[in-house]
Amino acid sequence: MVIEYLEKMHHKMYDQKLNLERECQKKEILLKDNIKFIRTLENSLDENYESFSPREINQESHQKIDFLLEEKEKIESEIDELKIEILKLDESLLESENVLKAARENAKKILEKEKVQEEKEIYPEKILEVQELENQRIARDLHDYIMQDLTNIVHKIEICTKILDIDTIRCRLELQAISKSIKDTIQEIRKVVYDLRPMSLDDIGLDSTIEKELLKIGDSVNVLYETVGKKKKLSSIISLTLLRIIQEACKNIVEHANAKNVNVLIIYADQYVKLEIKDDGVGFDTSSIKHLNKKKGSGFGIPTMKERICLLFGKLQVDSEPGKGTKVVVEIPIAKEDA
Repeated sequence: MVIEYLEKMHHKMYDQKLNLERECQKKEILLKDNIKFIRTLENSLDENYESFSPREINQESHQKIDFLLEEKEKIESEIDELKIEILKLDESLLESENVLKAARENAKKILEKEKVQEEKEIYPEKILEVQELENQRIARDLHDYIMQDLTNIVHKIEICTKILDIDTIRCRLELQAISKSIKDTIQEIRKVVYDLRPMSLDDIGLDSTIEKELLKIGDSVNVLYETVGKKKKLSSIISLTLLRIIQEACKNIVEHANAKNVNVLIIYADQYVKLEIKDDGVGFDTSSIKHLNKKKGSGFGIPTMKERICLLFGKLQVDSEPGKGTKVVVEIPIAKEDA
């Protein structure tokens, strides 16, 4: 209960900090555009012409500049106040993290003895289900967070319209650049969300999703995909694990194996599903596998493959020799409800 309360307070402070940082970012964008607008107005004033003409000619521009200067001071003051609040929250967060760390270490010591018995009764598939639910949550959070950046871009577009009548060409170019940035961001969001949880598994099934993935490497390698046995509707966890293994194996083949041909085979049996991925590449010494760490930025290298497959009571075998290609074999038992 204490840890839950501390975590809740920590998350609350962290959310407050994020909100303040976003607000500060908006203010800084506004300040930057304010300064640009002031410079634009100042450059539009012709001092030589003004000395031979009534002062009222540029009076409106002077008034705008004075107003913007006042607004600039106000924004700068607001930014300073926000930064002070952020520093205070940083200090509170650091203190909260130290307290949380101590509380968690204490709780860990208490639970260590209990976990020995509990782990024997935990269903590994449920662990993976929790992990995938977390992936879905992360996907939603990424989408919501990036939308804040898109909102800032829209805000900048609105500011650009203020100088539309002063420099229309520049505004048009900036708006075109911003529009392209938005499109690129949307594409990146789609890619991240797909990597976290391919919706095609639910929409078109495992086999069609695998075929779609293999098309991505078809230009550089000849790929043959086959299935043997009566196809079964596998659980989402097993389907996703098989897909992740194929993705990682194919990525390794393209980047390191220098292979010309790849054969991917899925065998559906009564009590298990078997995946074989074979290439005719350069191969490697399999004794080095035990020394490998998880790949940076990947999160699903050979060690992680083994962990996830073991949690499903499955087996992973990697056969390879230098100059003789590589064969990855995965066998996962099928639960009664999957058969």
